[in-house]
Amino acid sequence: MLVEDIMVRQVYVVGPETTVLEALTLAEQKRVRHLPVVDEGRLLGIISDRDLRDVKPSILEADNLEILSTTRVKDIVHTSIITVHPLDAIEDAAKMLYDHRIGCLPVVQAGKLVGIITTTDLLHAIVDMLGMGQPGSYLEVEVPDRPGALLDIARIMKAHGVNIISVFVNPARQRSSRVIALRIATFDPRQIIQEIREAGYAVVFPMALKGE
Repeated sequence: MLVEDIMVRQVYVVGPETTVLEALTLAEQKRVRHLPVVDEGRLLGIISDRDLRDVKPSILEADNLEILSTTRVKDIVHTSIITVHPLDAIEDAAKMLYDHRIGCLPVVQAGKLVGIITTTDLLHAIVDMLGMGQPGSYLEVEVPDRPGALLDIARIMKAHGVNIISVFVNPARQRSSRVIALRIATFDPRQIIQEIREAGYAVVFPMALKGE
Protein backbone atom coordinates (compact mmCIF):
# COMPACT_ATOMS: atom_id res chain seq x y z
CA MET A 1 0.00 0.00 0.00
CA LEU A 2 1.28 3.44 -0.93
CA VAL A 3 1.10 6.80 0.81
CA GLU A 4 -1.19 8.13 -1.93
CA ASP A 5 -3.73 5.44 -1.04
CA ILE A 6 -4.30 6.75 2.48
CA MET A 7 -3.13 10.37 2.52
CA VAL A 8 -5.55 13.20 3.19
CA ARG A 9 -5.74 15.27 0.02
CA GLN A 10 -7.80 18.16 1.39
CA VAL A 11 -5.13 19.79 3.50
CA TYR A 12 -5.85 22.88 5.57
CA VAL A 13 -2.87 25.21 5.28
CA VAL A 14 -1.75 28.62 6.46
CA GLY A 15 0.66 31.15 5.02
CA PRO A 16 3.73 32.60 6.72
CA GLU A 17 1.92 35.88 7.35
CA THR A 18 -1.11 34.18 8.94
CA THR A 19 -1.53 35.26 12.55
CA VAL A 20 -1.44 32.83 15.46
CA LEU A 21 -5.05 33.73 16.22
CA GLU A 22 -6.13 32.85 12.68
CA ALA A 23 -4.19 29.58 12.80
CA LEU A 24 -5.71 28.69 16.18
CA THR A 25 -9.19 29.40 14.88
CA LEU A 26 -8.65 27.29 11.76
CA ALA A 27 -7.21 24.35 13.71
CA GLU A 28 -10.12 24.39 16.16
CA GLN A 29 -12.80 24.79 13.48
CA LYS A 30 -11.42 22.02 11.27
CA ARG A 31 -10.35 19.83 14.21
CA VAL A 32 -6.84 19.29 12.91
CA ARG A 33 -3.62 19.06 14.89
CA HIS A 34 -1.15 20.05 12.19
CA LEU A 35 -1.14 22.95 9.75
CA PRO A 36 1.40 23.01 6.92
CA VAL A 37 2.77 26.46 6.17
CA VAL A 38 2.68 27.09 2.44
CA ASP A 39 3.72 29.97 0.21
CA GLU A 40 2.48 29.77 -3.40
CA GLY A 41 2.14 26.01 -3.10
CA ARG A 42 5.67 25.52 -1.76
CA LEU A 43 5.94 23.91 1.65
CA LEU A 44 7.86 26.11 4.08
CA GLY A 45 7.26 24.22 7.30
CA ILE A 46 4.61 22.99 9.69
CA ILE A 47 3.03 24.06 12.96
CA SER A 48 1.17 21.90 15.44
CA ASP A 49 -1.59 22.56 17.91
CA ARG A 50 1.07 22.32 20.61
CA ASP A 51 3.07 25.12 19.01
CA LEU A 52 -0.03 27.28 19.01
CA ARG A 53 -0.91 26.41 22.60
CA ASP A 54 2.64 27.21 23.70
CA VAL A 55 2.12 30.76 22.46
CA LYS A 56 -1.34 31.13 23.97
CA PRO A 57 -0.68 30.61 27.72
CA SER A 58 2.05 33.25 28.02
CA ILE A 59 -0.16 35.72 26.21
CA LEU A 60 -3.12 35.02 28.47
CA GLU A 61 -1.00 35.45 31.57
CA ALA A 62 0.15 38.80 30.27
CA ASP A 63 -3.46 39.69 29.56
CA ASN A 64 -2.46 40.84 26.13
CA LEU A 65 -4.61 39.01 23.59
CA GLU A 66 -3.58 41.52 20.96
CA ILE A 67 -0.33 39.62 20.53
CA LEU A 68 -2.33 36.66 19.18
CA SER A 69 -3.39 38.90 16.33
CA THR A 70 0.07 40.28 15.65
CA THR A 71 2.32 37.23 16.07
CA ARG A 72 2.82 35.58 12.69
CA VAL A 73 3.05 31.91 11.89
CA LYS A 74 6.51 32.53 10.39
CA ASP A 75 7.71 33.37 13.91
CA ILE A 76 6.92 29.91 15.31
CA VAL A 77 7.01 27.57 12.29
CA HIS A 78 9.26 24.51 12.22
CA THR A 79 11.19 24.72 8.97
CA SER A 80 13.17 21.50 9.47
CA ILE A 81 10.56 19.04 8.24
CA ILE A 82 10.47 15.46 7.05
CA THR A 83 8.31 14.69 4.03
CA VAL A 84 7.22 11.70 1.99
CA HIS A 85 6.32 11.15 -1.66
CA PRO A 86 2.89 9.83 -2.73
CA LEU A 87 4.54 6.69 -4.12
CA ASP A 88 6.42 5.83 -0.92
CA ALA A 89 5.31 2.66 0.86
CA ILE A 90 3.29 3.22 4.02
CA GLU A 91 5.74 0.97 5.88
CA ASP A 92 8.48 3.51 5.16
CA ALA A 93 6.22 6.35 6.28
CA ALA A 94 5.41 4.51 9.50
CA LYS A 95 9.11 4.02 10.23
CA MET A 96 9.76 7.74 9.69
CA LEU A 97 7.02 8.66 12.15
CA TYR A 98 8.37 6.16 14.67
CA ASP A 99 12.04 7.04 14.30
CA HIS A 100 11.51 10.79 14.51
CA ARG A 101 8.63 10.67 17.02
CA ILE A 102 6.42 12.96 14.98
CA GLY A 103 2.68 12.95 14.43
CA CYS A 104 2.40 13.66 10.72
CA LEU A 105 4.22 13.75 7.41
CA PRO A 106 3.49 16.26 4.65
CA VAL A 107 3.27 14.58 1.25
CA VAL A 108 5.26 16.47 -1.38
CA GLN A 109 5.49 15.88 -5.13
CA ALA A 110 7.53 18.03 -7.51
CA GLY A 111 8.06 20.52 -4.71
CA LYS A 112 4.33 20.99 -4.09
CA LEU A 113 2.27 19.92 -1.09
CA VAL A 114 -0.25 17.33 -2.30
CA GLY A 115 -1.42 15.77 0.96
CA ILE A 116 -0.70 14.87 4.55
CA ILE A 117 -0.49 11.59 6.43
CA THR A 118 -0.87 11.19 10.20
CA THR A 119 -0.30 8.41 12.71
CA THR A 120 -4.08 7.91 12.80
CA ASP A 121 -4.20 7.44 9.03
CA LEU A 122 -1.46 4.82 9.27
CA LEU A 123 -3.18 3.02 12.15
CA HIS A 124 -6.40 2.77 10.13
CA ALA A 125 -4.42 1.45 7.15
CA ILE A 126 -2.68 -1.20 9.24
CA VAL A 127 -6.01 -2.35 10.69
CA ASP A 128 -7.30 -2.73 7.13
CA MET A 129 -4.16 -4.56 6.03
CA LEU A 130 -4.58 -6.99 8.92
CA GLY A 131 -8.13 -7.66 7.77
CA MET A 132 -9.51 -6.84 11.21
CA GLY A 133 -12.78 -5.64 9.73
CA GLN A 134 -13.41 -8.97 8.01
CA PRO A 135 -14.91 -12.02 9.73
CA GLY A 136 -12.57 -14.93 10.30
CA SER A 137 -9.99 -16.49 12.61
CA TYR A 138 -6.48 -15.46 13.63
CA LEU A 139 -3.57 -17.91 13.74
CA GLU A 140 0.10 -17.66 14.64
CA VAL A 141 2.40 -20.41 13.42
CA GLU A 142 6.06 -20.69 14.39
CA VAL A 143 8.16 -22.05 11.54
CA PRO A 144 11.88 -22.57 10.84
CA ASP A 145 13.52 -19.64 9.07
CA ARG A 146 13.86 -21.37 5.72
CA PRO A 147 11.99 -21.34 2.40
CA GLY A 148 8.81 -23.36 1.97
CA ALA A 149 6.95 -23.03 5.26
CA LEU A 150 4.48 -20.43 4.03
CA LEU A 151 3.84 -22.52 0.92
CA ASP A 152 3.07 -25.56 3.09
CA ILE A 153 0.53 -23.58 5.10
CA ALA A 154 -1.01 -22.08 1.97
CA ARG A 155 -1.48 -25.57 0.53
CA ILE A 156 -3.36 -26.65 3.65
CA MET A 157 -5.63 -23.62 3.31
CA LYS A 158 -6.22 -24.41 -0.35
CA ALA A 159 -7.10 -28.02 0.45
CA HIS A 160 -9.84 -26.76 2.77
CA GLY A 161 -11.03 -24.05 0.40
CA VAL A 162 -10.22 -21.37 2.96
CA ASN A 163 -9.00 -17.97 1.81
CA ILE A 164 -6.12 -16.16 3.51
CA ILE A 165 -7.31 -12.64 4.34
CA SER A 166 -3.92 -11.34 5.47
CA VAL A 167 -0.49 -12.69 6.32
CA PHE A 168 2.49 -11.18 8.12
CA VAL A 169 5.84 -12.70 9.02
CA ASN A 170 7.28 -11.59 12.36
CA PRO A 171 10.46 -12.41 14.32
CA ALA A 172 10.24 -15.23 16.84
CA ARG A 173 12.00 -15.48 20.19
CA GLN A 174 14.50 -17.83 18.61
CA ARG A 175 16.51 -16.30 15.79
CA SER A 176 16.28 -19.51 13.80
CA SER A 177 12.48 -19.23 13.61
CA ARG A 178 9.77 -16.91 12.33
CA VAL A 179 6.14 -16.47 13.32
CA ILE A 180 3.63 -16.40 10.48
CA ALA A 181 0.52 -14.46 11.52
CA LEU A 182 -2.56 -15.20 9.43
CA ARG A 183 -6.15 -14.11 9.34
CA ILE A 184 -8.22 -16.71 7.51
CA ALA A 185 -11.80 -16.73 6.27
CA THR A 186 -13.27 -19.37 8.55
CA PHE A 187 -14.76 -19.40 12.03
CA ASP A 188 -13.75 -23.02 12.65
CA PRO A 189 -10.02 -23.50 12.01
CA ARG A 190 -9.66 -26.64 14.14
CA GLN A 191 -9.00 -29.06 11.29
CA ILE A 192 -6.61 -26.63 9.66
CA ILE A 193 -4.72 -26.21 12.94
CA GLN A 194 -4.46 -29.97 13.31
CA GLU A 195 -3.01 -30.38 9.83
CA ILE A 196 -0.54 -27.55 10.37
CA ARG A 197 0.70 -29.35 13.47
CA GLU A 198 0.85 -32.64 11.60
CA ALA A 199 3.04 -30.90 9.02
CA GLY A 200 5.55 -30.27 11.80
CA TYR A 201 4.80 -26.65 12.64
CA ALA A 202 3.92 -25.19 16.04
CA VAL A 203 0.64 -23.29 16.29
CA VAL A 204 1.35 -20.75 19.04
CA PHE A 205 -2.07 -19.08 18.79
CA PRO A 206 -4.64 -20.25 19.53
CA MET A 207 -2.93 -22.52 22.03
CA ALA A 208 -4.09 -26.11 22.36
CA LEU A 209 -6.54 -26.73 25.18
CA LYS A 210 -6.31 -29.72 27.49
CA GLY A 211 -8.23 -32.63 26.08
CA GLU A 212 -8.21 -31.14 22.58
